[in-house]
Amino acid sequence: MAGWIVALGLLGARAEAEPPDTAAQIDVSGDEGEARAHFERGVAHFDQQAYREALEEFRRSLAHKKTRNAMGYAASCLKQLGQYDDALEQYEAMRREYPKLPAKTEATVAADMAELANLVGTLALTGDTPDGASLFIDDRFRGRLPLDKPLRVSAGSRAVRVEKEGFAPITRTVEVKAGRENVAELVARSRKGRLRVSERHNWPLEIEIDGKDTGAVTPWEGLLDPGEHTVRLRGFLDAEALLSCEVPGGKPGEKREATRQGAKMESGVESVSVRLYDVTEVVIGAEDQDASLKVESAPTGARLWIDGNETGQTPWQGRLPLGEHTIEVRAKGYVSARQEVKLERRKQREVTVALDRVPQEPGFWTASRVKATATTAYGVGALGIGVFAVSGVLALSTSADLKEACPGGLCPPDRAGQKERAHAFGAAALAGLIVGGAGALAGTVVLVAVRPKGEEQRVTAAGTAWKVGFGHFGLSAEVSF
Repeated sequence: MAGWIVALGLLGARAEAEPPDTAAQIDVSGDEGEARAHFERGVAHFDQQAYREALEEFRRSLAHKKTRNAMGYAASCLKQLGQYDDALEQYEAMRREYPKLPAKTEATVAADMAELANLVGTLALTGDTPDGASLFIDDRFRGRLPLDKPLRVSAGSRAVRVEKEGFAPITRTVEVKAGRENVAELVARSRKGRLRVSERHNWPLEIEIDGKDTGAVTPWEGLLDPGEHTVRLRGFLDAEALLSCEVPGGKPGEKREATRQGAKMESGVESVSVRLYDVTEVVIGAEDQDASLKVESAPTGARLWIDGNETGQTPWQGRLPLGEHTIEVRAKGYVSARQEVKLERRKQREVTVALDRVPQEPGFWTASRVKATATTAYGVGALGIGVFAVSGVLALSTSADLKEACPGGLCPPDRAGQKERAHAFGAAALAGLIVGGAGALAGTVVLVAVRPKGEEQRVTAAGTAWKVGFGHFGLSAEVSF
């Protein structure tokens, strides 16, 4: 301390020995006078060891005019008050302002700074460090988060406080050790974020958050748990309210009983991400839902998309904004169908969508192939039966003649040829019978056992199914209700 005071005295004596700059004195004489008066009062307080009062006077002097003496005394006051980090910063500011200090002053400043460096540490913050929050250490404002670099802090027990408007403060006591980097992990007791909701047209509508009615109307602001949330607006507005953007008897944000008169207004579901100790603002546009749509399909239970969003299953009924909409119906095994609908105010639109079955790839046994095969089989069978009938008649006739000509089974030699013909006709009849039976059986099996593919089926809106195809004996039609 004595060395620093001697150095300042030498600087002051040298300054008095130098001739004054008259022009500069004329321009800033008032500030110089105020600066000198505060400086002298500061020195008087300093000599009385009233360092806090002295520091205040030196700061006032510096506010009028920066001088090396005032900056040096201010740093010395801060050191005496135990604010070693501020004292070190004051010396650094002095060096930046006066980079070429006299040798003795530079030696004194360097010695003081080396001593102060062993009395301070650095402090880094982790954990809950909300952007834009104000940081206080020992009730002294030290900047806004996030920090560019660790803070220089005097060693000892330090009270850390983080404040942000609209949220509870985060506090922590940290024991700062000199000469090292210290870390303070901040933990917020009230882990909340703030959500601000407004309607694009300034309509006061009821607010749903995560599917639950909050009882408030837009515009609204409140605390929520951090994370993902969904927001939807809904309500009713009469013509007067639509024009004035007000609901009679309701004020923005206040809880009230919902009115069920006028045009129904509703927004889509908006996803928002609420961050800890941060304000998230969402502006949602509601639309007039004063039109309803009813969608049915055949078959029922099909999945329904409206304007590209899956809505549910058919039959479905609900309110939608006025104007053009695209509906799409899908069901397994059926070709999806898309249709454009236009909704008008105060009118319900009913739409019935009929789905076609997905066409199947034709297999080997098509209807035409089944018919041709059965026809051929029955033709062969008919031919065999014809051979059986003709050969059987000839065989019976020849056998009757032989029976008369050969009493007792003894035939003369001239009847040998007739006897062979009778055997041939019998064999032919038997072969015709076998072929005829096989053909008839094959044709029947093809018609009964083989189901032809490629049948067309159509489902109408009324739920009536019509099916056209080839049956056992040709073209067939089937209807079911």
